[in-house]
Amino acid sequence: CTGTGSAPMRAMTEWRRRLRASGKFEGGKLMLFFGARTQEELPYFGPLQNLPKDFIDINFAFSRTPGQPKRYVQDAMRERAADLAALLQDPNTCFYVCGLKAMEEGVVLALHDIATGAGLDWDNVGAALKRQGRLHLETY
Repeated sequence: CTGTGSAPMRAMTEWRRRLRASGKFEGGKLMLFFGARTQEELPYFGPLQNLPKDFIDINFAFSRTPGQPKRYVQDAMRERAADLAALLQDPNTCFYVCGLKAMEEGVVLALHDIATGAGLDWDNVGAALKRQGRLHLETY
């Protein structure tokens, strides 16, 4: 079980932070895409935002910021398509999609579009990610 909201990422970052402090951290990237209606809905993100930028790459998407167009997780993902395409090709990458069921389809479609844009066959890539336990969908 991965959990939903910020809890799964907080657990992963804390585990990796401890590894890093002990000198046992072997590298790898943490990239977070998190959506909320407004920035004020981020009460638990203090610890995540205080982590070094070389430790975690945080990308927020706010859908109800007054005077701004709606922006969803899949929009932020498409903006980072080059980075995600590289991760889709890395056999050590795991993807965790955690949150509302309504966003799952949009996120998976964004991964499809990013893969296709990079010349990858999403049907094969997506199936391999699932088969290898590297694509986790935990939505409600």
